[in-house]
Amino acid sequence: MVVPACLLALTALAAHAAGRIPEELGAFLRVYPGIVAPAGVLLGLWFRRGRVVLALLALAAADRLLARFGTAAAGVEVGRYTLNAVAFLLPLDLAWFALVRERGTLTPSGFVRLGVLAMQPVLAAFVWLSYQPGLVALLESRFLPGRPSPDGGVAHPALIAYTVALAAGALAWALRRTTLDAGFVWALVASFLGVVATRSATLYLATASLILVVGLLETTLAMAFRDGLTSLPSRRAFDEAVGKLAGRFAIAMVDIDHFKAVNDEYGHDVGDQVLRMVAARLAAVRGGARAYRIGGEEFALVFAKRGTRDVLGELESLRAAVAGSGFVLRSPERPARKPKRATAKRAPETKITVTISIGVAERAGRLTAPEDAVKAADDALYRAKRGGRNRVCGPARTGRT
Repeated sequence: MVVPACLLALTALAAHAAGRIPEELGAFLRVYPGIVAPAGVLLGLWFRRGRVVLALLALAAADRLLARFGTAAAGVEVGRYTLNAVAFLLPLDLAWFALVRERGTLTPSGFVRLGVLAMQPVLAAFVWLSYQPGLVALLESRFLPGRPSPDGGVAHPALIAYTVALAAGALAWALRRTTLDAGFVWALVASFLGVVATRSATLYLATASLILVVGLLETTLAMAFRDGLTSLPSRRAFDEAVGKLAGRFAIAMVDIDHFKAVNDEYGHDVGDQVLRMVAARLAAVRGGARAYRIGGEEFALVFAKRGTRDVLGELESLRAAVAGSGFVLRSPERPARKPKRATAKRAPETKITVTISIGVAERAGRLTAPEDAVKAADDALYRAKRGGRNRVCGPARTGRT
């Protein structure tokens, strides 16, 4: 959220000082729009992010239309119509791409979306060239209270479109909470500033594109370091965190007991629920713990600046909490809603008992590598499983807790 705000502030500063900036910076600003959009489209295609590709194409098309037809050289009426048409359609497109699911670009769904986007300038041109005064007047109408700006400004249908689009973008961000969804909101803000400050439209629209590219890169990077099912940091994040550990620390390795049997008997959907439940329990562990999913049914907890004896209480509480949770499977005969009248007795529902085994170790001395502590915790985990599971084991010298 900080990066888009900084980009917008720098853009506003550059737009304000357009006539007084150094020639080197001015040269960069002239090529800046031509770099961002193509690079962003290539990245979007590479990462299969059709929503970003289409949003970048919409921003680039809006910029070219405003540059070609939204100027005084094209005529006052044509310029006004172009500005209001772009200001009305662009926010709706960005809100559409913010809300829809990702379907890729070079797919049937992606081609349909691209076709809808490509038809918009054609339809806008048809409305103007076929002389549809009712539609043109509606697009340029002003009916909201308040004094109009001296130069007319953006028409009110466009203002309503931006208001609706910002609400939709904020809803998408609130539901998904990804950096890319936040980027769509900030891109809407940047594009609005562009259509309001028409002399700096290219600068603001290019910044909107850059915000989306940054959001794409941050979201992709987060996916590489975060497990999609449990939302915990992944094995890659764990390896990186372990490599940075220094001083005193403890590492606990956690494994779900008989997890393969759960998958085989009840299916992978139930198995995924079990993984999410255990992950939520691990994420709630106190004492400065950081939880990771390192693969399959295996998890890890890292306690910075704490030793084995310091964390045994939290680990034992974690073990007991998971064992006491369990799962009640919905009976196939159970209705989706509770009936008003009692029915015949159904077959009893199945409850699954889930347990975990935990092995914990700490850094034994200053010369001990963090990887050695991980191996010691793994060894302790295997002792816990050999000892009957559903237990916490420390290093070999401490035995079972």
